[in-house]
Amino acid sequence: MHKWKNWVSVLATIVLFTVSSCASWTPQQRQNTELGAAAGAFVGGGIGCGIAASIDYDDPTSYAIGCPIGVGAGAIIGGLLGYYLTPKPAPPPPPPPPPPPPPPPPPPPPVKQRLVLRGVHFDFNKSKIRPGDAAVLDEAASTLKANPNVTVNVNGYCDAIGGERYNLRLSDRRSDAVVDYLVRAGIPSSQLIPHGYGKTNFVATNDNAEGRAQNRRVELVPND
Repeated sequence: MHKWKNWVSVLATIVLFTVSSCASWTPQQRQNTELGAAAGAFVGGGIGCGIAASIDYDDPTSYAIGCPIGVGAGAIIGGLLGYYLTPKPAPPPPPPPPPPPPPPPPPPPPVKQRLVLRGVHFDFNKSKIRPGDAAVLDEAASTLKANPNVTVNVNGYCDAIGGERYNLRLSDRRSDAVVDYLVRAGIPSSQLIPHGYGKTNFVATNDNAEGRAQNRRVELVPND
């Protein structure tokens, strides 16, 4: 019996070499080929021995030829059937597509530049725009026209000479004078917010004329 199994295994291997290379065998194909070869050998051997008996029942030579031929032919045919009837293995799935590249970082927000406007100065106890300061306000008007969404605080100040109430009204008149000039230059009044702060927020000393002249001023401060 052990010899028959060895012969069947050899025949199954022959079948596998016949139909495919070793590298392409799957475990299921090998198993089905060997089972088919075994079944084919069994059936083929029976058929071969039967044919030998029909030729000459008492002649051992007929069996010596017919039985091995039947076993071999049956094993080969059964192995081929076992191989070809085995379902083909499903192809491996394609590799997943590479992930998309990350989106580029957003551009940095634009740097908001601070709008700088030059202010003007006034003579002592005056709120009239001096001719030399008109060019400064014309420059401010051009800048504000280019930035119509910007509102500006028009802040008036005085030096330290005089009473607080008087200087507060004087600083109001100075800021109003600048607003009137800019409105005549084409700036909407809604874009200008006048404030009078009197004798506060000094930028220089009040102990000399030069320092007091710097304190008599109107500053244009954009709202950020």
